[in-house]
Formats: sequence, structure tokens, C-alpha cells
Amino acid sequence: MATILTTQNGKYKAVLRDAKGRYIRSKTFTRKTDARAWARRMEADQEAMVALGEVGARLPFSTLVRHYLDAYKGKDTSRLGQIRWWAAKFADRALATITADDIRGALDDYTQGDALRWDGVASGGKPKFTSRGTRRKPATVNRMRAALASLFRYAIDQGWLSRNPVHSVRSRPEHNKRVRYLSAEERTALLAACRASPWRRLYLLVLMALMTGARQGELLALSWEKIDFAARTAYLAHTKNGERRVITLPQPVIEELMRFRAPAGLLFPGEKYPQKPYHFRKHWDRALSQAGIQNFRFHDLRHSAASYLAMNGASLIEIADVLGHKSLQTTQRYAHLSIEHKQQLTDRVFNTLEL
Repeated sequence: MATILTTQNGKYKAVLRDAKGRYIRSKTFTRKTDARAWARRMEADQEAMVALGEVGARLPFSTLVRHYLDAYKGKDTSRLGQIRWWAAKFADRALATITADDIRGALDDYTQGDALRWDGVASGGKPKFTSRGTRRKPATVNRMRAALASLFRYAIDQGWLSRNPVHSVRSRPEHNKRVRYLSAEERTALLAACRASPWRRLYLLVLMALMTGARQGELLALSWEKIDFAARTAYLAHTKNGERRVITLPQPVIEELMRFRAPAGLLFPGEKYPQKPYHFRKHWDRALSQAGIQNFRFHDLRHSAASYLAMNGASLIEIADVLGHKSLQTTQRYAHLSIEHKQQLTDRVFNTLEL
């Protein structure tokens, strides 16, 4: 049940209450018609009204964030910053009062530049943020949306809620997907430069990235105990999304691994601190320069692996499995390469068919 009140400054405040007259939430508008429309929309949202009676309905959002961060085991450090941004945005709002409209508005603010940088904790224990004022790309906004969705999934897992309001908010269309992969000539030149590097393991690192599609962090965290030479597999215990997975190792990778094989420790240990990964950036940059390759990042080796799979007939599902993608939407960027392969295949078979 909603009532529309007139504030002292001439605005209109829509106040929403439950069947027992208890305050749920309110919102202020400059026009009375907007206040009424919002109230009607809220009352029509039966799922939201039901949620108000659930166990965690009045649980503060900040409490959910605290529990989530305590339980978080993922290795994606950017996720922590995203969660803290949402913590500042919704603060102590009751969970059940956070609607899809609120989330859309927050994401619009984030897109337009309300991108707050976490600056630690100020006096009094309150989080401190600094505005960046930078317009965000759709992919970045979608990652922020995904972070909030994971928070509400955690609330559902804990039995506090039964609905995830983020599901009513569509992802932004992404037009900034980058697919940069090595041509055959570039691949040959880069691998030759890596072989000649003063850091003897650069060739192994690049070869593994190129032939497994594993991320840089996953490879650098890999230890010899996780390599099964007989099965030609490696067990990744530390992945970006926190899920463990197994990658397969083609024979050229196995042969190169045998040159450095050890009973324990990291595959790519640091010189001074062997328990930490080696800082290889200067050797990587030098190899790129010597190979004459421009506009190429280490992560593009992963794109190269996926692109080679697509161009050799692998389906999107197979590519997603190799790369460890949780969603086919991420793998969709390689679809055009699969189509090109199909076109070459059908041209080769049917263009010479006697009719």
C-alpha cells in the first residue's frame, strides 16, 4: 500500500508500506505523476512484495557484503573492488528494498562516470572512495552487474532471499571485444625470439599459453606437483573465477617441460624468492620487439589459442571448455572465425560438386 506525501520543498514523496502498515521504503519525485507511477509499479511487483516477508528481507546490504567477503575464495582481485563499490552504493539498505530499477540507476551512474576508487577506510571505520569520473565501457559495466548478481546469489544460498533482482536487469551490448591473435608469421617470429631470451623459461611460458589457452596468472601459479606427465594434463587450483579445472598439454609442451622438470615448486619461480612467480615482463617486451610484433598483449596468446581452435573446426562449446569460460557469451567473440572455417569447408566440398 502506498501513499503520496508533499514535502516542504514542494516535491512528492511516495511511501510504500506492507499490509500491516509497516514502512518498507520511499522515494521522492519532482512530479506527482512520477511518484504515483513508481508506487503502482512497486505494488505490482508481487515478487518484491513477497520478498519483504523473507528471512533476510530487512538484512542490511552492508551485512550481506561482509558475509560474502568473508566467504569469498576467488582469485579475481577486481571482484573485491566491485563489491566494495556496491557496498558504498546501497550501504545499509534492506535487501528486499533493492529493486531492478535501483540497480539500473546505479549501473547508469557507474557508466556515466560514478566509478569510485576504493581508498581504504577513513576515520570512524567508514569506507573512503575517490571519484574517477570516467565513462565505462559496456563490458566493464557488465562485470559490475555480475558482481552484484553474485552477492544476491550468495544471499539466496544462505536462505535469506528467494529472488535475484539482478536477473531483471539486462546486460549491456558489448562492442569492445578485442580478438587479436598471432598470424603464422608472427607466431614463428615470436617463438624464435622467446627461444633466444636470456630467461630460459620464456619459450616454455609462451608455448604453454599458446597451446593451452590458460591465463597468465594460472600458469605462473602452476607447480610441478600439479603436472601429470603420463596423462599430459595440468591441474589448475587457482583460476580467475575460483573454480578448479584441468588443462591438457600437447606433446610440444611436454617436451619443453621435461627440460626443466623438478620434483616440487613453481614452474616459473622467481630468482630471489622462488616461492613467488618470476617477473618476466622485460623479457616478454624484448621478445615482442625483436619479433617486430605490435599491439599485442600476453593475454592475446589466450585469444590466439581460441582462434586457432575456431579456425580448425572446434565448436564454441569446445572452445569454452578448453579456455574455462563459464558462459558461452564470452566465447561468442570467436564465432566469426568458426563461420569462416565452415565457409572454407563448404566451398571446398561443394564448389567442385558436379550438378
